[in-house]
Amino acid sequence: MSNPIDFDSVQDILFKFDTDETIASAHGLLCGLLCANQETEFHQWLSEIAPDADKNNLSHQDNIQSLFDIYENTRSQLSDPTLEFELLIADQSNMRIQADTLVQWSNGFISGLGLSKLSTKEEEVLEMIKDISEVSKLDIELSSSEENAKDLLEIIEYVRIGVLFILESLQPIKQSFVNPETLN
Repeated sequence: MSNPIDFDSVQDILFKFDTDETIASAHGLLCGLLCANQETEFHQWLSEIAPDADKNNLSHQDNIQSLFDIYENTRSQLSDPTLEFELLIADQSNMRIQADTLVQWSNGFISGLGLSKLSTKEEEVLEMIKDISEVSKLDIELSSSEENAKDLLEIIEYVRIGVLFILESLQPIKQSFVNPETLN
C-alpha cells in the first residue's frame, strides 16, 4: 500500500517547466494513460505534461524526481488490491478549489484515455467515461453549505470508484490478487 500524495506539497511542481498544466490535470492524465495501458512509462507522461523538462538541467531535477515519485505512487495505488487509490486534488478546506481541481483532474483523465486511443465496446465502461467527461465540464458555483460539501464528496468518490472500475474492466488484474482475508 502506498501513501496518498499531499496535493498542497506538489501543486506547484509544474510551474518550473513553464506549462499550463496543473498537477491535478497531470495526475488525471497519468491515470487515464495507466487505465488504458499499465505499461505507460514515466517519460511518456512527462513528455505530455512538461515537454520542455530537461533532466540535465539542475533546476529541473528535483521537480522531475517529484513527478517520478507521483508516477510510481500512482501506479502503486492503481494496482493496490485494497483500492487505496486517491485522486490528486485539493482537500476539503476550500470547497471551490477542491471542485475546480476535480474538474481539472477529470479533464486530464479523459485526455489520457484519448491519448491512449482507448477502444472499448463495454457499455458500462463507456457510460463511466461519459460520466467522468460530464464532471470535466462542470461549472461549479458552490456555496459553502454542508449539503454542497456532501454532494461534492459523493461526486469525488464516484469518479474515484469509476476510475478503478474502468481500470479493472480494461485490465483485470485485481481479481487474482485479492486475498479473501484482507477483505475481512
